[in-house]
Amino acid sequence: MLGQRKVPSFLLDRIAEMSTFSSGAHDEPPRAPTHSQAPTHWQFVALMWILALAAVAIARYRRDWGFVIAWHRWMADHGVPAAVRNFDSLMLFAVVAFLGAFIASRMYGGTSTGHLGLKRGRSGWARVVLLALLPMVGGGAIIAALSDGPPQDAAAIWPKILSGVIRAPIMEELLFRGLLIGANAAVLTWAGRRFWINAVAAALLFALTHVDWTPSGVVSGWPTLLVTAMGGLWYAWLLARWRSLWVPMILHAGMNFGWMLAGARGGAGGGGLTVNILRIATIVIATAMTIRISRLHRTQT
Repeated sequence: MLGQRKVPSFLLDRIAEMSTFSSGAHDEPPRAPTHSQAPTHWQFVALMWILALAAVAIARYRRDWGFVIAWHRWMADHGVPAAVRNFDSLMLFAVVAFLGAFIASRMYGGTSTGHLGLKRGRSGWARVVLLALLPMVGGGAIIAALSDGPPQDAAAIWPKILSGVIRAPIMEELLFRGLLIGANAAVLTWAGRRFWINAVAAALLFALTHVDWTPSGVVSGWPTLLVTAMGGLWYAWLLARWRSLWVPMILHAGMNFGWMLAGARGGAGGGGLTVNILRIATIVIATAMTIRISRLHRTQT
């Protein structure tokens, strides 16, 4: 006889509620789960992390799977560009992020888009984003105009835009900030020790996706690890301050665009002196304006 596995009590309660509802007992609205019935905070956070880790692992190793290889080969044979074929990772991250947000909405109320931060958020962020991106995007455009190299044609530019300016910022912000920060804020809140421990862990996972998962890859890629981890933590802070995923997502896309225009090399941990000064200027402007407007919001409430 196989050993029996204990079913969590909150799942049994959920099944009982669903059975009662389907049997026609509609006289009373569904009751909110009590503290003893509801899953604990760590169970919910662990579930969000399991979803995120699974998505990262699938995205990293999917190219070794036969059916994925065949699918990409079929698309290549039918003229689908590589930059478009790689949008399967964006779809994967988006599905996982919305699944986690849906679970959060069912357990703690609210909407899936709200838990991911896909909402207006606090007022004033659009002005901050536009002004902060002026050094990075404007400076990158000036560097490109003054460059001695021949201008790239559309066939060379569009794959970089699709990959670095559209796909990467959307998929990474949805998973690493929307899911791991926004959805987990339903139980961890937006401040305090638990929030920052979770934010640091999410930033480290975000950083690890930018280097090879080998000892030599991690050692040689430590500048990229450091810069992307700090960037992930900064994006989490922006999300917490503005309560809108559009802020880190647009800044992420704009900074990648400026990096591309400037022709910077070496990944996030590379680039020359000029382009890194432009990047720092964007970060300083966004940070200073966010702090200033956040203080105004506090004085008005």
